[in-house]
Amino acid sequence: MKKELDILIIEDVIQDAEFIEAELREAGLRFRTRRICTREAFLAELQGPRPDIILSDFSLPSFDALAALQLLRKHNHDIPFILVTGTRSEEVAVECIHEGADDYILKASLKRLPTSIKNALQKKAMERASLEAEAALRRSEEQYRLIAENTLDLISLVDVDGCFLYASPSHRTSLGYQPEEMPGTQFIELVHPDDRPALAQAWEQSLQHRESRHAEIRVRHEDGSYRTFESIGNWIFDEHDLPQRAVIISRDITRRKESEETLRRLPTLIREAQEAERRRVARELHDSVIQILSSVKFRLQAIEEKLASSDEATWRDTLKAKAHLEKAIGEVRRISRNLRPSELDDLGLAPALRSLCSEFGERTGVTIDLTINRLPQTIPSDIELNLYRIFQEALGNIEKHSRATKVSLRLARQASKLCAAIADNGCGFDPLAPRTRRSKPGGMGLVDMRERAALLGGHCQLRSTPGSGTEITVEMPLKTIENSKHKTGEKG
Repeated sequence: MKKELDILIIEDVIQDAEFIEAELREAGLRFRTRRICTREAFLAELQGPRPDIILSDFSLPSFDALAALQLLRKHNHDIPFILVTGTRSEEVAVECIHEGADDYILKASLKRLPTSIKNALQKKAMERASLEAEAALRRSEEQYRLIAENTLDLISLVDVDGCFLYASPSHRTSLGYQPEEMPGTQFIELVHPDDRPALAQAWEQSLQHRESRHAEIRVRHEDGSYRTFESIGNWIFDEHDLPQRAVIISRDITRRKESEETLRRLPTLIREAQEAERRRVARELHDSVIQILSSVKFRLQAIEEKLASSDEATWRDTLKAKAHLEKAIGEVRRISRNLRPSELDDLGLAPALRSLCSEFGERTGVTIDLTINRLPQTIPSDIELNLYRIFQEALGNIEKHSRATKVSLRLARQASKLCAAIADNGCGFDPLAPRTRRSKPGGMGLVDMRERAALLGGHCQLRSTPGSGTEITVEMPLKTIENSKHKTGEKG
């Protein structure tokens, strides 16, 4: 990043601000900072030159990040805002994001902060560019009312048989056709065959109701490719109230459609990036941290043997240290599996679910019953991953909130879809009751499960009543991938 960033830090602990600056310097960022810790100082900053980005602790003695975000919105300041704070609950992070924060970084793990700053700045730049583009488009639309021959939109005049009477010069630049050669050509011949019925219906409705009608159509370029246009047409009637010709104005929305498709794919791309990062962290935990801890454990064992006969008190302390170390190794392994279970990549969905349920039962003491029936011969990897994450999230919620003693999990194929059900005999809750910060059930966990199902064209439903347990059902349509190696949910 070549530009020197102007960073405003809202922090009352000088040492924490220095840690942030040190991390940014280590990442090679060029910047200057100003530190404040009161509401008055923040308001004063809003009156002066705007910083490029704001890094804020959540809670200060007389001020907090939510208040800062509300002041930013009140003053219409579109400044990237990143929460850099100590350990906070998920609700705090979500609330700050809803109020306009761009990211949430823990002080204990500042390594991601430089990347987060770059992403936030890039996001804001794209948003501003988009707003500027939309403003420019609106100005252009005003000018189009005054300009006909020089407009970028396609202006067409067709007779009652649909033949061109006139084509604006923009047909040359947009579609490659010579406007003077188009009269006598059927307009509908340039339209994609699949879009012709919708266009014919729009024309008929426009004629019947004597008002303009919209249609989204693909029009053939001179080179044979198709571009997408948003067209509006209206009929012109003579003095005898008979239709004489139709005016059709078409705007090229090919790029917009491509952008919409990109936006539709954005949640999938984000989750793919998250899974890639989880896989990397899980691998580093397994290949690095666990190896180091295991090495320390072996050294403790050697020390233990030497102290067994010479210093009983120190020997006992060594035994306790080794026990804590073994517990830490187990916890790191569990975290690594939760981040990215190796069974899912190596063996497939069914073995990964069995391992997940086995580990959950051993850790919590909850009786768990897993039934897997009639899985298809091929399961696409995206369905495998998202189903696994849904099961994982559901079990996590059960462990945290349900106080259940029994859990039932079912996964089976029904016709052209996969159906899953997770039920427990826990305390249950009222999904329609107003939620507070502490009411986790039905919160972000369920949102995540529903989003994962929706991304694949499925749906997720929750049924629960206080005292009667909770049941989550998921349905996902199956897709066929011929080269999939996931045999009956297991990899061979």
